[in-house]
Amino acid sequence: MDEKIIESRKALEKRSKELDKLSSKIALARLAVFLVAIILFYLGFKGHSFVFVLVSILLFIGFILLVRYHGTLDEKALDMKTKSGVINRYLMRKSGEWKNFKDDGVEFLSSEDHLSLDLDLLGKGSLYQLISIAHTFGGRKKLAETLSLKKYRFDQISFRYDAIKELADRADFLIDFEALSERILEKKEKDEKRVSLFESEEESNAQEDKSDGNESKKNIKSFPAWMYVLMIFVPLFNIATILMVLFGGFSAGHILISYIVGLVLTWGPIAIHQSITEPLREYGSGASDYYKILSLVADNTFESEYLKSIHDKTVSKDGLLDAIKSLGTINTCENIAFNPLMHMVLSGFLGWDFYISFAVSRWYKKNGEVFNECIDIVSEIEEFGSLAVITLVRDTVKPTISKDIKININEAFHPLLSLDTVVANNADISDKLTIITGSNMSGKTTYMRTIAINMVLAYVGAGVCAKSFSVPKMKLFTSMRIRDDVSGGISTFYAEILRIKEMSEYILSTKSDEEAVPALCLIDEIFKGTNSADRIVGASEALKKLSGGDSLVIVTTHDFELCDLTTQDGTPASNYHFEEYYQNGELKFDYKLKNGKCTTRNAMALLEMAGLV
Repeated sequence: MDEKIIESRKALEKRSKELDKLSSKIALARLAVFLVAIILFYLGFKGHSFVFVLVSILLFIGFILLVRYHGTLDEKALDMKTKSGVINRYLMRKSGEWKNFKDDGVEFLSSEDHLSLDLDLLGKGSLYQLISIAHTFGGRKKLAETLSLKKYRFDQISFRYDAIKELADRADFLIDFEALSERILEKKEKDEKRVSLFESEEESNAQEDKSDGNESKKNIKSFPAWMYVLMIFVPLFNIATILMVLFGGFSAGHILISYIVGLVLTWGPIAIHQSITEPLREYGSGASDYYKILSLVADNTFESEYLKSIHDKTVSKDGLLDAIKSLGTINTCENIAFNPLMHMVLSGFLGWDFYISFAVSRWYKKNGEVFNECIDIVSEIEEFGSLAVITLVRDTVKPTISKDIKININEAFHPLLSLDTVVANNADISDKLTIITGSNMSGKTTYMRTIAINMVLAYVGAGVCAKSFSVPKMKLFTSMRIRDDVSGGISTFYAEILRIKEMSEYILSTKSDEEAVPALCLIDEIFKGTNSADRIVGASEALKKLSGGDSLVIVTTHDFELCDLTTQDGTPASNYHFEEYYQNGELKFDYKLKNGKCTTRNAMALLEMAGLV
């Protein structure tokens, strides 16, 4: 697959360069046509030559057609660019360069979201950053909420997996979909910059009377009756003036006067225009791409129930595709406003803004809620498509959700680690308390994160990074990256106590709640924030309490005394360890889990390597 998409990227880049060259030529041609049209227009009125005026009008029409053609070329070039970028990101995900991706989902990460912080589900270097193909806000938010397990949807795992696997099998569809989705974001950002420049003077004036301007924008959605009159009056007034000049009734200067009158009448109610065309500024720039996305969905047939429902929603909803397409057409016409010279000409002579406002008003009256449905469809596919990415860039397998409270995993590896160096491990955990010991940097914490992050993938319906993966339905709790809160007066030690208290309260609640699922508690270096004597006593009591309920507890520690713990019913804790070895005087790790407790230490060796002893 890699060779295929590399060749595809090269072809896209070549075509993009060809379009850029053609676009430059068309830009020069349209400028030349416009200048000639202006000259002929002036000479025609000066010499009362109807032929010159007619030719200039034809040239103006030709100029508009060239503008549209130039826009089409820009669209194609942007399509090539975004598609090439999408392909390049897939390659970067395999090479490890994905940590440079701009969107890491950090805006959806809160300090209270311990699971996401501990397992790198959101934020820099996270699972979100690796797999996200979402570019709309709705899609990004859905993906972030799904990955952080804001809601456990155990009953939908199989249903979701079928859809996600089908998308993973359709890499071409996903690439086309993401390229269109990304264009929506790029156009929105581009338009916001253009609008901010175009409206800077207006915004500064609006600050002087902020309340009045805002009220007009909020309340006016329909097209006022008096605008109908001006919409008809402005072009007729200009046509009458031009005819009078051509037939000698007026001097050529009257055209300038009628033009200025038309410009004042058109641009006078600018605040009302903006209020009416708000849907166009909100969705218009991406309307053509939303239409292409919906068409892409409509033109495909799907096997999974979820994707079938999305397809049916797209094609069966009355007028959905036509409504989005018509808004795209209106936006194409409105885009002329971003060419200041052309906008002034059309506004002064034809009252252009009135026609745009009229078209948007009619569209909004008929299709006011249609875009919410469109955005929902796109954001749902973005969420599922992102989860499919893990199967495209990593070796994955379908997880099994078992009924027994037992974790059985073969050759699982961490999806965020480099494919060149990552080490796979097994997990066969059925005892209520599992203690993992080992030297510093030997892989204890990574092992727990490997289990947990793959369980997250399993619960959201994605493929997991393993040879086989069987886990029960469990609520995940973690205590790994504990931080103090100076302003709140909470130390690291007390913060960990609060985290473990949360686990204990949930486990206690499951005894009286038949529908509650068991807990998986993952604790890294338990109570490392206090002295060794208190740590051993406190950890012993806490672990006995946690393992006394319907749960599995996995804890890492340097305190070998904890290895001899038993649960409340007298069952000995299971012990596993990681260890180091020395090769040519250098400290090495194999990162493989081994049975029993650790019998080696490396703290002094590390200090010696650092030159401290």
